[in-house]
Amino acid sequence: MRVLDVDERERLLISVTEGDQARLVEIDAKGVRRNLATVTDLRAAKYLPGDRKIVVEHGKPARLSLLRVGGDIAPLLGSTDYDTELLGVLPGRIVYRANRRHRLLFTVVIRNVLVGEEQAVYDRGGAVEEAAVSPNSRYIAIRLPRKLLLVDTMPVTEDDHVRLISPEPAGAGRRNLRWLPDSTRLVATDYQGEEARIVRYKVGAEEWEPLVPSLPAGSQARLAPDGRRIAVVDGPRISFHQTENGRFLRSADLPTPVRPDGVVWSPSSRTVAVTTESGDAALVAADSARIRPITP
Repeated sequence: MRVLDVDERERLLISVTEGDQARLVEIDAKGVRRNLATVTDLRAAKYLPGDRKIVVEHGKPARLSLLRVGGDIAPLLGSTDYDTELLGVLPGRIVYRANRRHRLLFTVVIRNVLVGEEQAVYDRGGAVEEAAVSPNSRYIAIRLPRKLLLVDTMPVTEDDHVRLISPEPAGAGRRNLRWLPDSTRLVATDYQGEEARIVRYKVGAEEWEPLVPSLPAGSQARLAPDGRRIAVVDGPRISFHQTENGRFLRSADLPTPVRPDGVVWSPSSRTVAVTTESGDAALVAADSARIRPITP
């Protein structure tokens, strides 16, 4: 079992996997379960904000489909010749990467799901490892193997369209990219040798500042949607820190370690859904660190 996403009404999107088949299940805030679809080779799935639709990444090579809750699943994007992978969702839009030209040369695209309009926001190639779009869609932070880039969708001149934020070491450096609600500050986890730290980048000042120093090397950090807290997971422990100054708030311990892709904030920023390496899942309250197990 894995928690894939949480929507505005605290409904959980869960996958239950058997072999190469994954059953998508929705659990509402009262615990009522609803089977949605069965998908082969599921990779990811996310709710479209404010809509009863789910974008599903699945297949080999990867492609995207659109699932209407209570309805059918229909193809959205993809080809048998290249990968089409989901990077993020915005109201009415998705952010995806595709390697149409070469398997290691990705383009990052924002697509309007309703009308099909697209904007290629980054087409200079490279193995795009992750991308984060600011809430106002002005900036996109893109992590390549050895550099972190800032894409400006409304530049003063074309030369300002893509800028280097910082060179990065392969396999380490700044990752887990998330924007604060003001769209001018970027939060990342900076992996350095035997430790990690949480840092913040100010677009106007073009500088990094530390927030939470000296974390264990395997820590994951996820910024809450409202920008007030950061959830940090280290093995079975989840802790909460204040975003403004990095101050520790509270923590809780789960029975087994959290999996690398097993941390999802609710849109309300009240809870974090976590999936452990043993396939269990739980909700952790940000205000109290109280743990509530999830049953599929």
